[in-house]
Amino acid sequence: MRRPNLVRSLLILGPSAAVLAAGTPCAAAAAEPSDPFEGMNRRFFAIETVLDRAVIGPVAYLISKTPKPIGKALRNFGRNLGEPVVAVNDVLQGHVGTAASTVGRFAINSIFGIAGLADPAKAGGIPHHDNDFGTTLGRWGVGPGPYLFLPLLGPSTLRDSVGDLGDIGLNPLTYVHYREKVVVGVTTSVIDGLGARADAEQDLATIFATSVDPYATLRSYYLQNRQAQITGKTEIGPLPEFDDTAPPSATPPDATTGPQPEAPAPTTSAAPETAAPPQTPSGTTPPDRQPRASACQPQP
Repeated sequence: MRRPNLVRSLLILGPSAAVLAAGTPCAAAAAEPSDPFEGMNRRFFAIETVLDRAVIGPVAYLISKTPKPIGKALRNFGRNLGEPVVAVNDVLQGHVGTAASTVGRFAINSIFGIAGLADPAKAGGIPHHDNDFGTTLGRWGVGPGPYLFLPLLGPSTLRDSVGDLGDIGLNPLTYVHYREKVVVGVTTSVIDGLGARADAEQDLATIFATSVDPYATLRSYYLQNRQAQITGKTEIGPLPEFDDTAPPSATPPDATTGPQPEAPAPTTSAAPETAAPPQTPSGTTPPDRQPRASACQPQP
């Protein structure tokens, strides 16, 4: 389940953030939906960046220093509460067998895992998997729609925002009433998000230190990761520098043989007019001086 929380914008930068996106800058640009609210989105992103530096990041650091068994137990508890939503979306996507395994996992962890604080189902061969109504809509053919960066909720799209509301309605636990229900839900969601934020610290620091436009880079991470979840692709290549001012260096045809010596001057008469012009000597035009458009335009 992909629950909304205070740091969802940072959850996509978990330990595997380096493999969340694939392709070339051109392919990435072509895959991105429209961002008609970019001005508003960037303002919200700037606000959340300030909040992360002043509050969320330091609190996540403190959470990371709590004893590991306690933090793991709390995150297991929050994940277990989301299993019914995962099961319902499994059914909606036609994966009845997977849904049955998810229900079994929820029952085992709720009974034998002390309300989900432990995860005996995983030890028994039933691991957790994520699923949500936004993914269901995507697999039904619904497009992502405009990109959104929501206050305190982070990156999303119109489809995923509708999916978040749908998950609330699809969750059977929504209709179960018990004492301190709101407190339990908010607490587990925040702890889960802060724990993921702590896991993402190194990747997040790298992006903000090396990216020319962190907003665009995070947007690309989120959109491509969500597309990978919908298509079911898990083998994804590293994310390119989408906002780098210089395009990737073109690999010369003979790069595998190392630098080639300069061709000697011709000893015969001048080449006919139909002959190809001589190759430009290596190093005369540095790759960072090439126009960016050349990386995306077809070569003549």
